[in-house]
Amino acid sequence: MKLIKLKLASFRNLQNIELAPGKKFNVFYGNNGQGKTNLLESIYLLATMKSFKQARNAELIAFGGEFALVKGTVERDQVRREIAVLIEKQGKKAKIDAKLMTRLDDFFGNLNVVLFTPEEISMVRGGPELRRRYLDRAVFTCDLGYLTAYHDYAKILKNRNALLKVNETAGIEVWTEQLVQAALLVIERRKAYLERIDRLLQGFYSEISGNDETVQIEYRLHGVDAQLFAGDPAGALAQALKTHAAEERRRGSTAIGPHRDDLYFGLNGRSARQFASQGQQRSFVLALKMAEIEHITRCFDAPPVLLLDDMTSELDRERNRNLMEFLKKREMQVFITTTSLHNVDVDQLQDNKTFRIKEGKILD
Repeated sequence: MKLIKLKLASFRNLQNIELAPGKKFNVFYGNNGQGKTNLLESIYLLATMKSFKQARNAELIAFGGEFALVKGTVERDQVRREIAVLIEKQGKKAKIDAKLMTRLDDFFGNLNVVLFTPEEISMVRGGPELRRRYLDRAVFTCDLGYLTAYHDYAKILKNRNALLKVNETAGIEVWTEQLVQAALLVIERRKAYLERIDRLLQGFYSEISGNDETVQIEYRLHGVDAQLFAGDPAGALAQALKTHAAEERRRGSTAIGPHRDDLYFGLNGRSARQFASQGQQRSFVLALKMAEIEHITRCFDAPPVLLLDDMTSELDRERNRNLMEFLKKREMQVFITTTSLHNVDVDQLQDNKTFRIKEGKILD
């Protein structure tokens, strides 16, 4: 899977861009605030219809503009398709080969991407929302039904919270029953993904660290009895919601569910968050992203496109080398942003193209 052409119009500070990326490594360099990350964001949006910055539609449109356009030509198995996303303040419209997509399921999967940002380096010690965001992105790529399950859960959660905010008890039971069933679908899919990458994570961590340390990744239910959940998932969630009913009325929001769950990262049987060194934590996250890439490659029998946003400054020399060696072995397309080419050993990257970005323009 490769992005052959990219065309942008009025996307953030990238007014009129036409780009023909290389098939392997593409390095975009320039000072901060010039548009490098915006370019990666446009590719991510072309694949997912979303901004990885959680930006509103209006923020994606250049100042003074009415709309933004992101268009790309994608090649897979020697077949080319044109993807176009029109962004207006009131919403987005997507086309595949000039045909308007009315179902999101028909849109996704034409371009698969994996994103690696500085934010994710702090995933081990950061808040649970960082880990949930990573997990949701990873699950969705290979499980397109997950998006429907997640959106269904979010709608039910919103309606239930609306009643809690006004302390309205009438009708709450109906929304609670629906919430439990929707939550189970989300949790089931999240856990299934973690089971599939468990061995991959261990293998890549061992490769990076060069020792026999063991790593663990587990799904942690917030406020739910894990033993009870193992035997009666629906009953355990319902019981937890009942137990936290007073807290929910006081807070005006739902206290139990996938929106509050977390991931546990372990190293040698202990919490990586509490006991792992900074280097070990970075190795863990790097192995996690490698496992994600390998999992997607197996799902689609084709590697995803990798977006590396200023990661060379976040990883030390050894981990940078490990990552690049991993990528060299795979026929995958990579987009790298950096403030300076000195941060990337370009000469060691076969089939590379470099692009300088300044004030929203590609100069070379």
